[in-house]
Amino acid sequence: MTRLYHYAAKGNTVSTDGILSFARNPNADIGYYVRRSGKTTHAEIAGWFESKFNGRSRGIRAFPCPIQPTEKSKSLQNFIKNADLFAIDVDALNAAGLIDAVYVSPPVTAVPDITDVPDADEPLYRLPDIRAIDTSPIDWSVCDDSLGRRFAYVRYYLLVVAGGVIPPRFIELVSAAA
Repeated sequence: MTRLYHYAAKGNTVSTDGILSFARNPNADIGYYVRRSGKTTHAEIAGWFESKFNGRSRGIRAFPCPIQPTEKSKSLQNFIKNADLFAIDVDALNAAGLIDAVYVSPPVTAVPDITDVPDADEPLYRLPDIRAIDTSPIDWSVCDDSLGRRFAYVRYYLLVVAGGVIPPRFIELVSAAA
């Protein structure tokens, strides 16, 4: 079984409503995307996502393994301390016809021509199908708060999901925030 992992802020409704994409989550924290997109509302940012590629706003970020923060990555420690960790059954989700596309965001160190300018999205490359997902462990020691860009130095995936929601039946709570 292919499993990917997703974090949702504590107090979430994942167990009843599923994991919501940006498009389906009107309560999403837009601060990061305001800086990246130059847009100021949830609807404008969702439109900006869609301008990058069809389905981008319905994408849900997932990691191949749980985050393992180090002393250099206090922001990751805070991130996981304030979030519940869920496992996604990617095979079952795909068998149900709910995955429209899968993208990988490789570590920025693997993208020599990366640009970090306003209006730039993270590097995302479409995979042929779920069989191309690499669930091998990640070296979380490369994450360093002094370098910024919290997840830029590790591989993660964007599951573009039909309807923008991963239903609860495809999700398992791994650990709850304290």
